Formats: sequence, C-alpha cells, structure tokens
Amino acid sequence: MFGLAPTSSGLPSAQLSLYQAKLQQARREAAQAQAQVQSLEAQTETARQEAAQARNEVHSLEGKGAPRNDATPTLNTRGETTGRLLNTQA
Repeated sequence: MFGLAPTSSGLPSAQLSLYQAKLQQARREAAQAQAQVQSLEAQTETARQEAAQARNEVHSLEGKGAPRNDATPTLNTRGETTGRLLNTQA
C-alpha cells in the first residue's frame, strides 16, 4: 500500500505567496489612504478656522458701518463746505 504523502512540504504554495503579496500591498495602500485622510482632515480644519476668522472680521466691519460720505456737507457763511479741505497756508 502506498502511504499518503504530505500535501504541504513546509514551503508556501505559489497561490499563498501571491495572496500574501496582495495582502501586503493592500495594507500599504490602506496605510497611505489613512495618512491622506488625516492630512486632508487637518487641511479642512485649517480652512474652517480661516473661514471663521474671515466671518468674524466681516461681522466686525459690518458693525462699524460704512464711512458716511452721504452726509449733507455743512456750509460756512461764505457758502463753502467745511471740514473737507485743509488750509495749508500759515
């Protein structure tokens, strides 16, 4: 009678080696993707902070109001506007 020979000689089969190589490649790609996600999350947080600062600045400027160029100028006794020109002659 013939004895059953072991089907595994202790060396990985070609299929197992291929599977392990693909698994390692998938793990590397997953690690790279995770690093990219973390980088993008940090960029997103920075952009959100910058946007919030810009909104605060807009609200601050809106609260101060625009310069009042539409005010009616005051006239002096000669009919000249006051407060707009400086007399540089001394």
